[in-house]
Amino acid sequence: MMARGEADSNPDYWNEYTNLQQVKHDLIRCYLGGWFAKLGFWAGRVVYLDTHSGRGKYNSGELGSPLVALDTLLNHRARHRLLSTSEFVFLFIERDAENLERLKRELASRQLPRNVRVDPHCGDAFAVIDDIVRNTKALAPAFVFVDPYGFKIPAATLRALLRAGRVELFINVIWRELDMAISQARSGLKPGMAATLTEVFDGEEWRDIAAPGLDERADQAVRLLASKLGAKWHTYIRMLGDNDRTRYVLLHLTNHDEGRDLMKDCMWKVAPDGGYYARKSVDPGQLVLISPTPDPAPPRQWAVERLRAQPRRWHELQEDLRSELWREPQLKAVIRELRKEGVISASEYEGTSSFKADPWLRLGTTRTEE
Repeated sequence: MMARGEADSNPDYWNEYTNLQQVKHDLIRCYLGGWFAKLGFWAGRVVYLDTHSGRGKYNSGELGSPLVALDTLLNHRARHRLLSTSEFVFLFIERDAENLERLKRELASRQLPRNVRVDPHCGDAFAVIDDIVRNTKALAPAFVFVDPYGFKIPAATLRALLRAGRVELFINVIWRELDMAISQARSGLKPGMAATLTEVFDGEEWRDIAAPGLDERADQAVRLLASKLGAKWHTYIRMLGDNDRTRYVLLHLTNHDEGRDLMKDCMWKVAPDGGYYARKSVDPGQLVLISPTPDPAPPRQWAVERLRAQPRRWHELQEDLRSELWREPQLKAVIRELRKEGVISASEYEGTSSFKADPWLRLGTTRTEE
């Protein structure tokens, strides 16, 4: 564990703000915008926890994750109604005392309304989380952003946190360093690394992460970590470095269907072609006038295959879709097109609210697709 007030090992990090940081913050902003609204009207208390909060602002002026999260609430269009119903608590943990002081100065520039509480804390995030889980009978709904300075994250601690209540985890998996550590431990170059990896994955299964390709190994690692933490849903986006190889992975874990749907929506916004990756080399200040068009072929084929097996109600396709990459608006567009072409037929499908009627969908008699 890191000591209280341990110095920032990479202060130069704050000199560069790339597209990867922007995508990370766009995802936080998008998700919290929906998540605050979903929970704030009934929960009574909602918590945002940032494990490695940093300084709050980059040297070039862009906001860090704590201020992105706080401003998402302060600028929320339903802010007044949300704050009349629930208290919002922001727990910002930072191990470096100087970074924390800078963050406090940034926070002091915000006027906090009633029912918004900000708690900056100097210390080791995972020790703090252990204390919270151990001493709290029932956690309030929480979104926890785990953004470590290295790849060392204790799976057992995060699993206990995920089980402690309605908790969402958003983890920055520092893949390049983690992949290197796995290679060194397997080869015997750093024998002591094996114990660290066993803590990261809460078991010896990391030894099976051995696919030939870097991205394939990243997929193996993410699936193993999600399995170890015990989440119902895991959704992730690859963040690519200068050489277009995976630099790190942003992994969202939730036990709630609505959380899975919301994160899929947000990831499609930052990666509209459905690739679920972002590149460092994209200029974060550049305006994109035309977004890439999602390829309709995969969801079209998926829908036809489902209906070839048997007719289905619309809600059944909705539920099946949750485990896929595509979003509901894309599937609706595919269903409309297939129906227009005569590939499928629908009963109880009328007017502008046709999908709300939960129509029966089946392959049509005029034409089928192979």
